[in-house]
Amino acid sequence: MKTVNQPLRKMKQYTLADLYTFIAVVETGSFHQAAERMSTSTASVSRRISALEEAMDTRLLNRTTRTMHLTDAGQQYYGDVQNVLAGLQESEERLKAGNAIISGNLRIAAPMSFGIKRISPLIPEFLKRYPDIHIDLVLEDRETDLYAEGIDIALRIGELKDSSLIATRLCPIDFAYCASPDYLKKHGEPKSYDDLKNHHCLHYSLTRSKHQWGISNELAQLKGQLTANNGQVLCDAAVQGTGIVILPRFIVESALQKKQLKTILVNVTPAPTYLYALRLSRQFTPAKVKVMIDYLNEKFAES
Repeated sequence: MKTVNQPLRKMKQYTLADLYTFIAVVETGSFHQAAERMSTSTASVSRRISALEEAMDTRLLNRTTRTMHLTDAGQQYYGDVQNVLAGLQESEERLKAGNAIISGNLRIAAPMSFGIKRISPLIPEFLKRYPDIHIDLVLEDRETDLYAEGIDIALRIGELKDSSLIATRLCPIDFAYCASPDYLKKHGEPKSYDDLKNHHCLHYSLTRSKHQWGISNELAQLKGQLTANNGQVLCDAAVQGTGIVILPRFIVESALQKKQLKTILVNVTPAPTYLYALRLSRQFTPAKVKVMIDYLNEKFAES
């Protein structure tokens, strides 16, 4: 019986840009935000997605004027494309590693006060070690969206939410209860947690823990005139005698040294808290991300 060779089915054409655009749309949930990430127009994003769907002969996204979500086929394809692009990136990084050059843009997000006091002093030495890396440091007291905002590393302090992100614990963060000498002279010094309900307590609004003060549910709601999403603001208010704070030592250390604040409740140990470096959950970690996390581990171990 004679075997007939069947002609190969010609694959329809699409580009790497189409694949990266598809990933950007899924991760940001928006054509507009994907366009910003890709430095292109919303119309261009729409054309690329349409071209990809035409090449696949399959609808990947169900979209209306208000909503957008992956189809079942799109969900499967999204995972496959991630693996393909991760493989390409790994190959590129291996080639770069072979040439002993680590390069690229490295976008890092960190809390405002921690970024200024602890990360900023470390950057110049890192840039000298890796002159082909460009750092974009984003300092904001909020949770950044690594996918939507193109963040390579997010530094976060405290309890982490369950997520698909990869977390590396870098170092412990020590906290202290503090108040100004003037405040303590006027209101007295608390000797226990229970005493705090009779004082003005300044609150950090972004904490994930409802018990940051170590207060049990049975105690009355702590009173205070000021809530802020930045620790330095609370520190400055405490120095002015507005109330008691519990803050990381890296924020209050200068005021403690100048005796503008005094440590109180010294026999009470706040729950342990840590600094984490978060990165996207992918099979391959880019060299630029790895060397920064290793560098931070090195520096925080020294201190």
